[in-house]
Amino acid sequence: MMAGMELGKRDARKLFMKQQGLLHDSEFGRGKHAVHRAIDRLSYLQIDTISVVSRAHQHIIQSRVDNIEISHLNGLMLDRQLYEYWSHAAAFLPFEDYRYSIPVMNGWQSTRSHDKKLAKSIMSRIRTEGPLQSRDFEAPAGHKSGGWWKWKPAKQVLEYLFLTGDLMVSHREGFQKVFDLRENIIPSHIDTREPSTKEWSEFIVRRMINALGIATEYDIGYAKSTIRRLAKIALGEPIKQSLAHLVSEGELVEVDVDGRRHYSTHQLLDQLPLRSSRKAVKLLSPFDNLVINRRRTNELFNFDYQLECYLPERKRKYGYFALPMLYGDQLIGRLDAKVDRKVRTLTLRNLVLEESTRIDDALLNSLITGIRRFAVDHNCLNIKLEKCSPASLRRLLVVQL
Repeated sequence: MMAGMELGKRDARKLFMKQQGLLHDSEFGRGKHAVHRAIDRLSYLQIDTISVVSRAHQHIIQSRVDNIEISHLNGLMLDRQLYEYWSHAAAFLPFEDYRYSIPVMNGWQSTRSHDKKLAKSIMSRIRTEGPLQSRDFEAPAGHKSGGWWKWKPAKQVLEYLFLTGDLMVSHREGFQKVFDLRENIIPSHIDTREPSTKEWSEFIVRRMINALGIATEYDIGYAKSTIRRLAKIALGEPIKQSLAHLVSEGELVEVDVDGRRHYSTHQLLDQLPLRSSRKAVKLLSPFDNLVINRRRTNELFNFDYQLECYLPERKRKYGYFALPMLYGDQLIGRLDAKVDRKVRTLTLRNLVLEESTRIDDALLNSLITGIRRFAVDHNCLNIKLEKCSPASLRRLLVVQL
């Protein structure tokens, strides 16, 4: 394929989904090693505390890899194939990318004050006693914890030392971080040299184009905009320069999609045309890499998505935790879902299809299969449907779910 080519929106969308591991079944294989391959392709796996259904990192991986256990992530951490740090948000990252977190760590050191005496004491204890958690440090008398702004002093300093890179997360116990000295965690073969701005920006360009398949300059910078601010690096101009350089070198190709300039590579474009092999509807996490860039989601899928848990209840249209519904290469609706682990029940609080979605036997069967599979993945024996739009769909689902 030649530079300066035009590409239809649907082909761009399929290429994106292919790189995201959501166009075909078993793109990454099965089990623990497939989890690592998936995260390496995605470039990061977001960690989030909300567990209405399951935590984001578990849900995102389950959408792409069969035969996994949540313990696989901890195993990959202990194998030092993954490390935990900040990317678009808190994330699991491939350890080979460690050096590109260093500018962010240095940015934290220059922007935050901390209790130096307490930090020295914490470092000394971990050096002597081994890996420790926040609960291993007592709060001062009379301290009342509650939320991020009321952490006990030791937890605040632990997080500061983690963000500056002096401490790293060895693994997690439950959902609690276990901290250790970085020299005890970083494998000897990992490059720990701080990258130049040019190296850093070219890394972001290559990483994000591989993850997205095809992307605008905005898309490339979006996933790393948070760490750019923390690292005090002006992302726009270095990214623009890196794109121009890599195009001139022939490594990247400029592609026109719907009148907008995108970038890809010859190797990625040579995969076209692509066909979807997915038969079941896939229920995605609101934090899924496919939909986290809401502007891109709207442009490629014509799907205007917002996570409404951050809105007052009176302003919610679809529900507290509505999951995007993927069918083939289309986002066809939203499902506000909740998992009750005690009674092993998946509650479908509000299932809403896009008005343009045509309901036929194929879609109905795919929707039922997807919901049932989702229930099994979340250890639910029962499925309860509350609201559904259109109303005609509710009657069909109630009979078969």
